[in-house]
Amino acid sequence: MIRIYEPQDLPVNRNEILRYALIKPDMPADRIDQLLPDALQHIHGRVCYASFPVQLSEDGQVDLSFTKVSSRSLCHLLRSSSQCILFAATIGIDFDRYAARISRLSTTNGWLLHAIGTERIETLCDTFEKTLLEEGCQLTRRFSPGYGDVPLSMQRDVFRALDCSRKIGLTLTDSLLMSPSKSVTAIIGLTNTPLRQSDHCASCSIASCAFRSISHEKE
Repeated sequence: MIRIYEPQDLPVNRNEILRYALIKPDMPADRIDQLLPDALQHIHGRVCYASFPVQLSEDGQVDLSFTKVSSRSLCHLLRSSSQCILFAATIGIDFDRYAARISRLSTTNGWLLHAIGTERIETLCDTFEKTLLEEGCQLTRRFSPGYGDVPLSMQRDVFRALDCSRKIGLTLTDSLLMSPSKSVTAIIGLTNTPLRQSDHCASCSIASCAFRSISHEKE
């Protein structure tokens, strides 16, 4: 069964907006404070999700019932899981239209809105995970198609399984781009074993990423 999660209020993490805008926390960012109130009026976060059984084989094959994929990364992630949560999240097309309109007037404001939108979709995903934890679930970190050795083409299976277009208005182009642009699809393993929820940057292998958390810049 596909379920919908639609939070009423999402906390705003200003430091994360600054990080995505590549602005140090001690640098002035008055323009973000000016843009934020109006930008928030154009954000409508929604998540659709469902649970699926997990079967792993020793040769790296992963059977999630809605798709089969060869992935050592997923095998490692789901090694203690017999079920997983598949989800798709978006902050809505209204924000894309608003950001495009503002970008035509100011490139700088467009870049800052990109940072705001990125923080909003990440906060939506984090808040969704917290609701699962509050329901008593033990979770792995989330893992998206296109990351590691999981092919981006898996997106087609994800969109079919969750009926994303009808459920939350999220579509996939022939070139595998999502619309609205500020959207995420991911798999989270469900496990009976308590797992340490690591920081996303700390668990990511791309140490040279420009958006890497400040606390991990020297790692």
